[in-house]
Amino acid sequence: MVRDRSEFHGFPMPDLVVRVVDHHDPILNLHTVQTASGKTSMADVSYMTDGSSATNTIRGRDAQSKAFWDGRDLVIRTTMKTAKGDNEVIEDRWQLSADGATLTTISHVETDRGGADLKLVCVKDK
Repeated sequence: MVRDRSEFHGFPMPDLVVRVVDHHDPILNLHTVQTASGKTSMADVSYMTDGSSATNTIRGRDAQSKAFWDGRDLVIRTTMKTAKGDNEVIEDRWQLSADGATLTTISHVETDRGGADLKLVCVKDK
């Protein structure tokens, strides 16, 4: 994660985010390690980039995701419940730089209580 190019708009900024993307179209597997406030968490999710539905467990809750290509961008729409039982919809737009070295994820999170926009910028480990 490039902290000074990422924006978390009201959410705590993680100290570290590492993503490992394994993509063999239409299957995309994502392994994420995140450290915030001295605590490290890991998550593994899978998506189908052909628009079919994928079921994952995110933060201990069931989530349904549909991923599809919009030009060069990958769009992932995930629906789930928050810890308080509210509806949550997350739309992630993955944008890969022309040289393949920078992945920018623009996210819009919408719950029954309101919405927020986030940006996560990651650079490829050499």
